[in-house]
Amino acid sequence: MKTGSRLLTYFRPYRLLAVRAFLLMGLVSLSTVLMLFLLTKVIDDVLGPGTSGSITGLSKAPVPGASAPFVRWLDATTRLALDGIQRLGLSTRFGIPLLLFLALFSKNLFSYVSEASFNGIGLGIVRDLRRDAYWSLLGQSSRFYSGATTGDLMSRLLSDVEHVQSAFGTRLADFVQGIVSLAFVLVYVFSLNAHLTLVVLLLGPIVLVPVAVITRRLQRTTYSSRERIGEIGAILSETLRGQRVIKTYGMERFEAGRFGSANDRYYATSRRAVRTLALGSPAMEIVGGLGLSALIVYAAAQIEASRMTAGSLISFLAALMMMYKPVKDITRTNLAIQLAISSARRIFEMMDHANEIVEKPNAVEIPGFSEAIRYERVFFRYGEASVLEGIDLTVRRGETVAIVGPSGAGKTTLVNLLPRLYDPTAGRVSLDGLDLRDATLASVRRQIALVTQETILFDATAQENIAYGESDADPARVRAAARAAYAEEFLDQLPEGFQTRLGEDAARLSGGQKQRLAIARAIYRDAPVLILDEATSQLDTESEALIARALSNLMRGRTTLVIAHRLSTVRRANRIIVLERGRIVESGNHLELIARKGLYRRLHDAQFFEVDDAAAIPATGS
Repeated sequence: MKTGSRLLTYFRPYRLLAVRAFLLMGLVSLSTVLMLFLLTKVIDDVLGPGTSGSITGLSKAPVPGASAPFVRWLDATTRLALDGIQRLGLSTRFGIPLLLFLALFSKNLFSYVSEASFNGIGLGIVRDLRRDAYWSLLGQSSRFYSGATTGDLMSRLLSDVEHVQSAFGTRLADFVQGIVSLAFVLVYVFSLNAHLTLVVLLLGPIVLVPVAVITRRLQRTTYSSRERIGEIGAILSETLRGQRVIKTYGMERFEAGRFGSANDRYYATSRRAVRTLALGSPAMEIVGGLGLSALIVYAAAQIEASRMTAGSLISFLAALMMMYKPVKDITRTNLAIQLAISSARRIFEMMDHANEIVEKPNAVEIPGFSEAIRYERVFFRYGEASVLEGIDLTVRRGETVAIVGPSGAGKTTLVNLLPRLYDPTAGRVSLDGLDLRDATLASVRRQIALVTQETILFDATAQENIAYGESDADPARVRAAARAAYAEEFLDQLPEGFQTRLGEDAARLSGGQKQRLAIARAIYRDAPVLILDEATSQLDTESEALIARALSNLMRGRTTLVIAHRLSTVRRANRIIVLERGRIVESGNHLELIARKGLYRRLHDAQFFEVDDAAAIPATGS
């Protein structure tokens, strides 16, 4: 489906509101034409009969278009209104200006309501589009996020969507109002002088040539402009996340150079678009001026042949002037539409990205975990790189299994298959004998709690972080989870206790406190399966000891998969799985693996030698 057609699907729910706005715009245009018609009455009946007669040629011919049905209807409507005004005791001198004011008032009143309606449509479309785009993001696998940048995704979801709102809001209102106004004024000028109107219509396509040329150029530049703003967003996101590293390494100038280059590229592409757009109005006016000159030459010949009066020409030109703003609004809308199409294409590209994690239509619910997790001949590839090679592993309920190995061995990928953050390239992962791909995503993930190396906390209260996703959480249960995670004491010391808002990334908390809060969240979830991914690798010895006790409370009675670089933290595991290059090369408990003198023994000895060497380094000071 083309981008424009797809955008219209978001427009359909608001079509009744659009019809109302369209009818109101018709009243705006009718009021505009009525004002134009009443202007003639002002000249003829208010300023005095000598006014029109003083204009050369005006008195030599009947009123232009007097026999046309539309003009007759306008005249009859005006006379009917004037009769009502005269019955109120007002003369024509006051009645016609009053009608002119009422026409102006109704024009602006209907214009306000119709524009507000179209802006409401634009906001509704943006709300629906952003909702669908965000839902699409939530459904993507970890593979998608590893290949995307945060800044670009934010640019698509925020900036690009706003451009769609602009096009479908104010700009759409201008566009539709311009079309409706053009239609009404064309009917009016055709009623005034059909021959002269045909000449204008023949010249019209010439005026539209610049618009067509500019549209093609804008289509090429606006998409590139949106890509550049996404690049700027990506760099800005990296700067905000990595500002400590940037400052510590003194890389401010380097990062400023990166940002400046991206900013210059955006400036260059945007300037091309602005220059192209700026060319539109002068080009149209020049071509329009040529057309007007030709029109005057033609009208002069008609006046000389007594087929037209100077007054009818003035009336006709006044009507044409009323067409200028609608035409200008339509051409000005062109950039907004092209920008919206380019922005929508970027949004739909994101939404249409193939998602490997899909739920089958006949997926079944997992009622609860009771027996075992099984990895059966599991292979996983990331692009051309092989990450897991034929993994066979069974984890019984209540068992604690540690997964160790050198960096890049596939440890995190192995556990990420369990909550279906990825799906195996081949083989299957099952829970109590049921392939995870045959179960509903919600029921699979309901069985799992997660504590990661990088603690993720949300800009919400401490209680909301522990009872994540529950708006009516039981405070007593939240407090019990915090107590089990050794987090109750420091949470009570916060300014508002458990109701204290933590802010972005919970910056007021230490690393150990954040980790204990994450453990409290996992305890509160009370899932039967627990994944600990480097949960203590970045903590000092004191914090690690405290968190070890919290983890002990968390692991009690649960099936646990532990990933750890520090081998001292996995000694008590029921079983240790050693991965190397995506394969299980060893399996056993700590003492068994030490005795084998294989990879685990080498990793163990290397870590403890590093500790001994570090202890032997003398402290330095001033």
